[in-house]
Amino acid sequence: MPVPFKQLTCEEYAVLLDKFPFTRKINAVHMHHTWKPDHAQYKGHETIVGMWRYHTETKGWQDIAQHITIAPDGSIWLGRNWNSPPVSAKGHNGNLIAGPLMFGIIGNFDYGNDKLEGEQLKTTLEVIARVQKKFQLAPESLVFHNAMSTKTCPGNSINFADIVSRVRELHSSLGKARVFARDLSDAPFVESALEISQVIKEALDSLSRVPTGEEPADAELSHDEAEARAVLQTTSEATRGPSGLTPVMLEMLRPHLVNLNMGEFSSEGEWKTTRGDIDAIFEEHLPKALDKTQLMKLPIMFFAHGGLVKESAGLKIAQKHIDWWLQNGIYPIYFIWETGAFETIAQLLRRAREGAIRALPRDAFDHTTDLLIEETVRALQGPRIWSGMKLSAQLASSSNAGSEGGAWYVAEKISQFCNAHKDKVELHAVGHSAGSIFHCYFIPAALDLEVPYFKSVHFLAPAVRVDTFKAKLADRIGKGINQLSIFTMNKSFEQNDNCAMVYRKSLLYLIYSALEAERKAPILGLEESIRSDSELKKLFGLGIPNASGEVIWSVSLSTQGRNASTSQTHGGFDDDGPTMGSVARRILGKSDADSIFEYITEQSGMRKAELWNDQVDWPEQIQLASAPDIVVKPLSTSSMTPSTTSIITKETGRYRALCVGINRYPTAPLFGCVADAQAWANAFKRMGFEEPLLLLDEKASRANIIERLTSLVTSSRPGDVIVFQYAGHGTQLPDVNRDELGGDSANEDEAICPYDFAGGAFLIDDDIGEIFNQLPSGVNLTCFIDCCHSGTISRFAVGTTPGANVADADERPRFIVASDELKQAHRHFRQNLNRRRSLTSGGPSLMREVVFSACLSSEVAWESDGHGEFTVRALRVLQFGMDGLSNEQFEQRVTAEFGSTPRQHARLYCAPSAKALHLLQPLSIFNR
Repeated sequence: MPVPFKQLTCEEYAVLLDKFPFTRKINAVHMHHTWKPDHAQYKGHETIVGMWRYHTETKGWQDIAQHITIAPDGSIWLGRNWNSPPVSAKGHNGNLIAGPLMFGIIGNFDYGNDKLEGEQLKTTLEVIARVQKKFQLAPESLVFHNAMSTKTCPGNSINFADIVSRVRELHSSLGKARVFARDLSDAPFVESALEISQVIKEALDSLSRVPTGEEPADAELSHDEAEARAVLQTTSEATRGPSGLTPVMLEMLRPHLVNLNMGEFSSEGEWKTTRGDIDAIFEEHLPKALDKTQLMKLPIMFFAHGGLVKESAGLKIAQKHIDWWLQNGIYPIYFIWETGAFETIAQLLRRAREGAIRALPRDAFDHTTDLLIEETVRALQGPRIWSGMKLSAQLASSSNAGSEGGAWYVAEKISQFCNAHKDKVELHAVGHSAGSIFHCYFIPAALDLEVPYFKSVHFLAPAVRVDTFKAKLADRIGKGINQLSIFTMNKSFEQNDNCAMVYRKSLLYLIYSALEAERKAPILGLEESIRSDSELKKLFGLGIPNASGEVIWSVSLSTQGRNASTSQTHGGFDDDGPTMGSVARRILGKSDADSIFEYITEQSGMRKAELWNDQVDWPEQIQLASAPDIVVKPLSTSSMTPSTTSIITKETGRYRALCVGINRYPTAPLFGCVADAQAWANAFKRMGFEEPLLLLDEKASRANIIERLTSLVTSSRPGDVIVFQYAGHGTQLPDVNRDELGGDSANEDEAICPYDFAGGAFLIDDDIGEIFNQLPSGVNLTCFIDCCHSGTISRFAVGTTPGANVADADERPRFIVASDELKQAHRHFRQNLNRRRSLTSGGPSLMREVVFSACLSSEVAWESDGHGEFTVRALRVLQFGMDGLSNEQFEQRVTAEFGSTPRQHARLYCAPSAKALHLLQPLSIFNR
C-alpha cells in the first residue's frame, strides 16, 4: 500500500529533484488543478489519500495520477514514481523512456473561485522552473491541460503567457538547491526535526514504493463531478468517527490493531476486531513484512496503552505511532483495550452532585486539596473501578474452561508464527501506564504458549503494583525476557504533574493514594517505591552493578540516545521524542551514535492536561474549585533544581515578548533566523507568555523594531517579565557620536541589521540603550540575541571584527562586514536623524537589562542546519526546565551544550547583582 504520502517543503523538493535517479527523460511539464477539492475542501493528507483511492480503486490505475500535488500553503505532496509516466491527458502521457512530469494544484481556478497566489503560486513557478532547468527545457515546455483537452484545467483564470513569463524570470535567478530546517511550530529546536538526509531518503523511498509501468493510452484525468464526489466523500468530516480518523485512515491501521473490550474481541464501537482480522495479521501482513525487512530479524513490537484510555483515544495513539515504527523497520501491533473505566468514573462523578458529594461539608469544594480529591475518589468507588480495569487486562490474556481472551488468541498466533519462522523474528513489548498491567498478563501467557522469548520489554510510567509485577513478570527476566527498561519521572516531576489541574500530582500518585484498594500500595513507576524496595534496587541496578533491568529517569540530561527521556507529565511519555527514540534504539540494538528516524513530538515534553481532561467529566463543583485567581505557569522544572516557584499569582504581572527574525535580506540572506524567532515564540507561549509579537523578514524594518521594542518597554509595569529576542545579522560601525570608549580600534558601535540596513538604517547599541533607559522600575527585561557582536548590543563595551571561514555550505556567520559604502550610508542616515546622542557608558554595573549573547565580541555567531547554534542550545536548556535556574546558571548550561571545543561562547551581560536572579521570573519575587 503506497500511503502515507510524503509532504515536502519547496526547498526539500529542490534537493530531491537534484538527487532523484531519473531513468526517464522529462520532455515537458504538465499543469493541472484539482477543481474539486478546492481550497476550502482541502484536508491535507486525507485529500491526497482520497485522490489515490479513487485513482486506484475506481479508475484502476496503478497509483495516484500525478507526480506532485501543490497544496494551498505551498507545500508539496509527492505522488507516483517520477520514473513512471503520469495520467495527464489522452495521448500525451509518454512512456517509460520519455514523457512529461505532471503536477496538480489543489484548488478550483476557474473565474470567481480560488486564486493562485502567495506561497502556492511561488511553489508552482519554482516546481516548473527547476524541472525545466534540470532537463534544459525552455519555459514554453510547460503545457496546460486545456491545451490537450476540452477541459478548462488548470483554470480559466490562469493566464498561460503570464505563467511562462514568470517562469522565464526564475530560470535566471534560481540558485543551487539547498534545504533549510523545517518550521516545526510545536518543537523549539533543530533536534526535534528530521535530519535533512533522512528527509530526502524518506522521499526517495516514497517515490520508489510502487513498480514502474504504463497506464492505458487513453488514461486521462477527468476533473468531473464523479471524481469530485468520490474524493470528497473519502475526506468528508461526516465519515470521521469519534477518533477523528476516516475509514481510509482506519483501514490503513488494520494490519496493526487488536481491539478488545473487557478482554474479548470488540464487536461494537468505532473499530471492530474478529479472529479473522488476527489471522490476517499473522498469515498475510507479517509474512509480507518479513519478506521486505532489511534487518537480520524482523522486530515485532506489542504496544499496550493506558487503562483509562477510551477507544477513540487509543486509535489516535496508534495512528500517531505506527508509521514511525514502520519507518524504523519495526512491525507494531497495538492492543486497543477498552475497559469502560473512564465512562464509569465519569458517570460516578456526575452522580456525585446528587449523592456522596452532598454529604461533604459545604466548604469542601471551596479549597481544592489533593487529600480531598483522594478521599472523594475513594467515596465514589474509585478502587472498584480501577480493579475492574485490571480485571479487563487479566481477562484478555486468560484461557479458562474453553473461554479465552483476545490477547490469548494473539499469543497463540505469535507462537505459531515464531515456530514457522525461527531465527527470523524477535519480539518486544511496550506498555504505557496501565499498559504495564496488561503486559504483566500478556507476556507470561505468550511465554507459556512457548513463544521463544521477548528480547526487550519497556514500561513507560508503569502503573502496575509492585507486588503484581513481582508475581507475574519479575521472575521471567532472564528466563523469557532478555531486557527490561522503565522510563519514568523523578519524584520531583511526579509531584509537579497534575490531573486536569484538579489533583496536583501525577496519576501514579492518585493510583497510589486513592485508586488501589490498599492505600499507598507501592507502584512500579514511582521513584520512592523503587528506591524503598531492595529487590527492585537490585533488579534495576540502583547502586548495584550487573543488573538485568534499567530505569531511565525523566528528565534526563541527554535528549537523544538509549537513555534519553524528557517527559514531564505522566501522559506525555508516548509522545516524548527522546523517550520514543530511546525505546526504538533499544529494540533495534542501536547505540547512541547510530541514526534512526527520530520521533517528532507533538507536545515537546511540556505540561499538558492528559488523561482526565479528555476522558472524565469532573463534577462542576470540582472544576470550579481550581482557584480561578491563580495562573499556573507551565514552566518546566529541572531535575537539578526542583521547582519552588511554579505557581505565579496574577500580582506578579504579565509575560510578554518581541521576537525578531530576518532571513530575506535583499543583499545578504540568511536561512535560519525566521525559524529561530518562531521557535523562541513557541517556547515562550508554552511557558505561559502572552502571544509573542513576531517581526519577520521585511516586517522587521528599523522603524518597526524601534516602535515595537519601545512599546514593549514603555508599556510594561512593575512585576512584568518582558523579552526581546533577535536573530539576524550583526555588525560594527564607526562611532558617529563618539560615545564609545577605548583605543582607536575600539571606536565602533555594535549594531544589529534590520531588514532595510542596506540604506544605512542600522540599529546601533545607542539606539537600543536609549530605549532600555525608559524601562520602568521592577520590570525584568531579558534579551536573547543570536548574531555576531551580540554580547554588547545593548550598550557598553566593543570588540574586534571577527574573521569567518565557512567550513560547510549549510552554515554561515551572522555577520555583515561594513563596507565603505555601508559606513557612508550609516553616517548619512545618522546625520539625517537630526539628533545626536550623548549616551555615556557607566559599565555593566548600571545595566538594568539582562542580555544573553550568542558569542563573544571577538567571535562569530554561526547558523547551521536551519537554526542559529546559540538558539538550538538555549532552547534545549529551557526544555529541561528553568524553575529556580539563575541567569548565571543558564549561561553556564548553554555554554556546556556547545561541548568541549566550542567555536563560539554564549555570554551573559548584566549587572553583577542580576547574575543570581532567577531566569525570566518577576523581580518582585526577589525583593520581598
